[in-house]
Amino acid sequence: MWQQKISHLFNILGQLSPYSQVTIESLAKEYKKAPRAIKKDLEILMSANLGVFIEEDKIRISKHGYKRIRSWVLS
Repeated sequence: MWQQKISHLFNILGQLSPYSQVTIESLAKEYKKAPRAIKKDLEILMSANLGVFIEEDKIRISKHGYKRIRSWVLS
C-alpha cells in the first residue's frame, strides 16, 4: 500500500515545475480522486520541504526543489 502512495506522490512531483500549470482539479481528474484527497497528497509533499507550493491555484515547485528532484532522477 505504501509503495502505491509513494509512487503516486512521485508521479505528482514529476508533473511540477516552477512554471507548471497543474491544478488540484486537473490532478483529481487525472488520478480519478476527489480534490480533497489531492489536497492531502499536496500537504504531504509540502511538509517534506521539497519546495512544493500553491500559487494562484497552480501547484508549483521552487527552482531549488525542482533542481534537487531532477538530480535524483538524473543520478
